Amino acid sequence: RQPVLSTKMKSYLLQLGDREEGPYSDTQVGQLFAEHRINQHTPCTTDRFAGWRTVDEYFPTLKYRTELPAVIEKLAPAFSTTPPVPIGSAVKIVDVDVPFASVLKMVFKIFAAWLIVIICFIPLFLIVWLFLFAGLLSFFGSHLPR
Repeated sequence: RQPVLSTKMKSYLLQLGDREEGPYSDTQVGQLFAEHRINQHTPCTTDRFAGWRTVDEYFPTLKYRTELPAVIEKLAPAFSTTPPVPIGSAVKIVDVDVPFASVLKMVFKIFAAWLIVIICFIPLFLIVWLFLFAGLLSFFGSHLPR
């Protein structure tokens, strides 16, 4: 006889307005998020006595739609009912949630890449300039009266 392993799923309590609701499974929390009934700032906890955190702290990738349950995909329409954006019209990106640290890393990488390119190409430009200047001096120097 093999031992039966406990498959107790983690459950979450949500604070909606002034009341607590739950417990919800992680799939149900994803479903509530997909239905826009909660957002990433909704208070959430696994234990009433442990303190409240946000849904984003428990499910950091939920806002990128990577943890949404498969049920959501079945509910989505097979085709888009919104008309396509005409070519040449302005498109606004309203809310992009990119952490500041990621932007800072990107800026430093771009700066480092340009610094390497500049350091490598300055000697090349200097050598080309010296050869050009030497060629001009030799051309005009040979035509000068002695």
